[in-house]
Amino acid sequence: MRKIFTLLLSIIFTTFVNSQDVNDNVRFIPQSQVPQSVLDRQEELFPTNFISEWQVQEMDGMQDAQNIRYIAKFEEDGRPGFSASYLPNGILIFNSEFMPSEIIPAEVRLKVDSDYKDYTIRHADFITFYNPKREIYMIKLLDDINVRYAFYNTAGNKIPKDSLPEEIVLLMN
Repeated sequence: MRKIFTLLLSIIFTTFVNSQDVNDNVRFIPQSQVPQSVLDRQEELFPTNFISEWQVQEMDGMQDAQNIRYIAKFEEDGRPGFSASYLPNGILIFNSEFMPSEIIPAEVRLKVDSDYKDYTIRHADFITFYNPKREIYMIKLLDDINVRYAFYNTAGNKIPKDSLPEEIVLLMN
């Protein structure tokens, strides 16, 4: 009976853990699997970088070209925490820069502190989208047991989550 209970508990736990992975459509790939147009564009836009990894994301689980994104994780001038996302033809969708809480601009930081008094700012990602052009601070907040994300523009105005591009979900994990 104990073995059956342990087996059943293991199956339930495994199912629960696997069902929590919202990024099943993202996987690491070697640079040799990245289209040359993406590699060329990355080199053109970020020439002083060191790429630490490449990922491919299939939006909505679809594998046609318009639903595939190639993501470069890289260091720029020796600083880690940068990423860029491309379509297979090399068009840049967005790039993002990791930002410790101390260097978030004052107008954004003050607004976040006012809106989320019970939370501590962990860090931010400064994300630039290119079509249409938008700059967004994705702020990671913590309280005693919860993690929350808040989104602000460069003027410190809060951005509703329902108006964000779908690619931002990748960055929240």
